[in-house]
Amino acid sequence: MPQTIAAPQLRIPVEPLTQSSFAPFGNVIDASKSAPLRDSSSITAVLKPTSANQGTATKYAHVTRLTNFYDRSRSKTPSQPNISLFVCQPRHLDPSPTASTPTSLFNVSILERHPFTSQTFIPLGTSSSYLVIVAPSLPGSTHTKARSALSPYPTDKPKPTRARSIRELFSLARPEPFTNSGAPPDTLSAAIAGVHAAHRKPAGPGLPDLEGIRAFWARGDQAVTYAAGVWHAPMAVVGDGEAAFVVVQNVSGVAEEDCQEVVLEGRGEGREGVAVELEVGEEGEGRIKAKL
Repeated sequence: MPQTIAAPQLRIPVEPLTQSSFAPFGNVIDASKSAPLRDSSSITAVLKPTSANQGTATKYAHVTRLTNFYDRSRSKTPSQPNISLFVCQPRHLDPSPTASTPTSLFNVSILERHPFTSQTFIPLGTSSSYLVIVAPSLPGSTHTKARSALSPYPTDKPKPTRARSIRELFSLARPEPFTNSGAPPDTLSAAIAGVHAAHRKPAGPGLPDLEGIRAFWARGDQAVTYAAGVWHAPMAVVGDGEAAFVVVQNVSGVAEEDCQEVVLEGRGEGREGVAVELEVGEEGEGRIKAKL
């Protein structure tokens, strides 16, 4: 059963979805022609494109990474890559009782995370926009109840304690001991590591840090990868019609290891019980404000 947490009233900006702005939480795959020019840190600007299909296509490799930390799970249940199709209906929007211009409110009442796997949402030919809402994690709690509610979570692998052999020590040396030649730097690997920095390890094990929650407005030609353990709202499509997404992640079938949820309960002034409100203007203008 999801844990319920109290959410104070805060106001946050809603931002356009770009790789640089979303980097702490995962990756953005932007298919628009202007993406490399609009965002200098775009993946397509870092990873060199190559010609493919007899010169009729351009290939951008390593645009995102499917990560798997299930070997660090409590159950040790093996996982496998899973590709799903999500057909999402437009979310219900409430009219704002106070706005002077036509404005609708979207209520976010739940956040979820996948502790052991990344999760990629790829829109399929949709013109609808969607909201991407994420939050960093608080440090892991030592409180027994909180720790139990959020477990299981990836544990650090113990470091080997045995002494290294002379052969192993020499194998780590640079330059190489018998050839006197150093290995050249792997510039592509370095670039990929920089782009996928949020994928190196799971996000922290604690509850979502609501002080750091962020909201993004994503277009239909943008895909998004949530890094392992990143708190995020379920898919929220905004528009007139349904939108389909291909979703790529790892799953083991152990429910509490595949997905964890928290329910947000509002407190303070504002609509009763509402925790996170996104104030959505006319879609064509892309005017969005958010209130937590």
